[in-house]
Amino acid sequence: MPFYRAVAEATLEHARRCRLPIEGCRWLDVGAGIGAMAEALAGAGATVVALDVEDGWGPGVTRTPFVMGRGERLPFRDGAFDAVLCSNVLEHVPDPMTIVLELARTCRPGGAIYVSWTNWLSPWGGHEMSPFHYLGPRAGTRVYRALHGREPANLPGRTLFVVHVGETLRRLRASGLKVRQVAPRYWPSLGFVARVPGLREIAMWNCAVVVQRPAGWEPPQRSG
Repeated sequence: MPFYRAVAEATLEHARRCRLPIEGCRWLDVGAGIGAMAEALAGAGATVVALDVEDGWGPGVTRTPFVMGRGERLPFRDGAFDAVLCSNVLEHVPDPMTIVLELARTCRPGGAIYVSWTNWLSPWGGHEMSPFHYLGPRAGTRVYRALHGREPANLPGRTLFVVHVGETLRRLRASGLKVRQVAPRYWPSLGFVARVPGLREIAMWNCAVVVQRPAGWEPPQRSG
């Protein structure tokens, strides 16, 4: 819990530096986990709704309503929130843009979407499989299995997927969303690294991107 609370406070400070609307604003936290980020936002004066695939609420999380659901199909109307947060989720889904477009759909025009993920080529890209992920998803898994006698908790191709900074930024811009800032989540003052292709894939470790839903942007038609 102390680690997650420290990360939440650092993320909140980064959101303030990006001039995201917080006090008195409606926030959605997708992939809320134990609720540390949702609680930090609520403590800063935001009205927060937290969503995850299961209830993993940590002790002392009391100020935030929880909704069970999936980021690929959010149970909220278009433009319901002033800002949307999605922390360390994109690397756990097969198609990150499906979630990003849903985040943008639920954000009001002019509102902000804050997304972060662990880059595959960063030292922690393979999560507990690291550093063997540098051998590739299959070979890295085999080495981890041989050393530990079990599968990694986040298995490549099932619950862990390759996500790159450059490709994600290209897809974000192609979607019509406005990329406002790209920075290392834990060291946002080193944002210049984000402008160096190749280096950013490794050195940023965890990438944080602030995206804006422009006026006139329309979400893709949802199927089903």
